[in-house]
Amino acid sequence: MKKYYFILSLSVGLMAAEPKTHDELAGLDARELHNRGTERLKSGDLAGAEEALKASLSQDEDDLRTPALHNLGHVRFNRGVSALNGKTNGDLTELSIAKSLLEAADADISDMKDQIQIIDQAKAAGQEPDYVPAVAALGQGIDTYRSVKKTIPKEEAMVAKRNNIIAVWTRSVGDFRSAHELEPQDRESLANAETIEELLRNLQRETQALAETIEAQKRKQEELKEVIKELIKRIPDDQLPQNAQGEGEEDENFLPENRRKENKGGSGQSQPKGKEGDDKKMTEQEARGTLEGLKNEFGRKMPAGQPGGGSAMGNGKGNEKKGKDY
Repeated sequence: MKKYYFILSLSVGLMAAEPKTHDELAGLDARELHNRGTERLKSGDLAGAEEALKASLSQDEDDLRTPALHNLGHVRFNRGVSALNGKTNGDLTELSIAKSLLEAADADISDMKDQIQIIDQAKAAGQEPDYVPAVAALGQGIDTYRSVKKTIPKEEAMVAKRNNIIAVWTRSVGDFRSAHELEPQDRESLANAETIEELLRNLQRETQALAETIEAQKRKQEELKEVIKELIKRIPDDQLPQNAQGEGEEDENFLPENRRKENKGGSGQSQPKGKEGDDKKMTEQEARGTLEGLKNEFGRKMPAGQPGGGSAMGNGKGNEKKGKDY
């Protein structure tokens, strides 16, 4: 009587080994290829196991198709688990960070728009605007813009990785269902397929949510950029924050071309040169700017995301991987 192993008994921490050369399998018959694949599956050589089991199936030995498909389902499931670092669910940290950045961008856009309105009202009344809060809002908005810009590629890479896992698990479900169709009494193949389908649905939901949040970030990034440019138009050169012109080659320079020439040196500020030995005193407005910056740095509350971590299959640890011997 053949013995089948339910998917929960598998060890989900196995990593795929380097694929074996085709020559090593040359000359083996379907049964030898199946047994070789099963041995490799037990040892954690997922790539080698997949190669041998596929070769066995290609020889169309009817009595070996069911066990080979069953074991191939295990191989492909565990390839996805390995890509998820031994887990059976995705990490929600990226999604939490993405949503937090969206909330921060919304807050910065609101603050900068308020400062634009305040400056315009002061100038319309013939008054000298207080640029200190505007400079603080601008600096924070630029920082958030650059954080979003740097985070998006990492999030897109995570979406691509998860889509690959979804494709592999989809094939695993197909392997188990095919095994069950060929041998209806193989109830464990059916149970495995249903278990993986549930994991697939969860991973697809998480991946879709992250992909949608990335698109929202891209739209918000453009909105941030436009508001930043509008606020810069209203602030004198000598009041602009240092980060307006960019601190590195990858940092976007928000200053218009004509103002960049006036502010060469990378700071975005034109500072009068003093005589050597003169005491440099901080102006009242500079002092207020420093205090406002510190308040903004340490008093701002950022929304905190709660990373996921619960595994749909327990703690991600199991017994030694077993396959189906024939």
